Amino acid sequence: MLARTFLALVIAVSLAGAVRAAESDLSEASPAELEAVISRIPANAQGEAALRRAEALFRLGDLRGDVAMIRQGAAASGAVLAALETGGRGALWVTANKDLGTALVMLARRTNDRSRLDEAIAAFESATLFARDSLPDQWAGLMNSLAIAQWTKGTMARDVASVRQATDTFRTALEKATGLDPRERVRIQVNMASALVEIATVGSDPAPVEEAVTMLDAALASAGSLGLPAQTAIIQGNLAQALTVRGWHRQAAADVEKAIELAKAAIAYWDSVGATDARDSTEANLRQSYQVLTELYNAR
Repeated sequence: MLARTFLALVIAVSLAGAVRAAESDLSEASPAELEAVISRIPANAQGEAALRRAEALFRLGDLRGDVAMIRQGAAASGAVLAALETGGRGALWVTANKDLGTALVMLARRTNDRSRLDEAIAAFESATLFARDSLPDQWAGLMNSLAIAQWTKGTMARDVASVRQATDTFRTALEKATGLDPRERVRIQVNMASALVEIATVGSDPAPVEEAVTMLDAALASAGSLGLPAQTAIIQGNLAQALTVRGWHRQAAADVEKAIELAKAAIAYWDSVGATDARDSTEANLRQSYQVLTELYNAR
């Protein structure tokens, strides 16, 4: 029962955050900023402007839980991609594939339609294959997006093998990317660590969560030095989750006590910026940590 509860929290917190952690500057835009982009760019725009408007649509739809708006953004991204297919592949074609894939992952999560994930994975695979040699500076970010789609598919299907495939994709991005931007490295580390926690949650092998804790400790230090407060709060929440799982595996109350302090710090930040969804998700993890700590104390 405990493992199933943890798995639900992994889906609710870490995976949702991973999808938003794409490399575009719109990925962390506020609803008001996204609305401004949609209003500023006409609906009949073409090319890069059309893609930006489409991205604003599906990101705003995801923030609001508006499936129709996500569908609208996905359709607009797909239309741009179709128009580009006849003109040769390039940076804009890669962006169109990335945006379409991201929107499809959002749709899959909102509608529980796993077929959307197969479409998303195909889009990301096409983009990564082209970018590996032609756009190496974008390749790691695309691999991150591909791994998120694989991870989402594995989570929805309760298929640990697919989640392991996602961790392999994350690992490849970290190990083989050249000149990886430090911020992108942090994003990939956080996503990979969260997938590792999920593997440890549903299995009996503690090795994945040990790696996750090490990775999140490094990511937390990097996010602090880079001056990324929101990313720091995300990592604090994810590290709290990882330490709770590790504490359960080890029967170590000290791990869970540290998790509780990290979760409280993350909640304080989300309160300060009015991010209620992130706060509520982190608080749900905090309650789970208290439950685990109580069980560990009672077992003594």
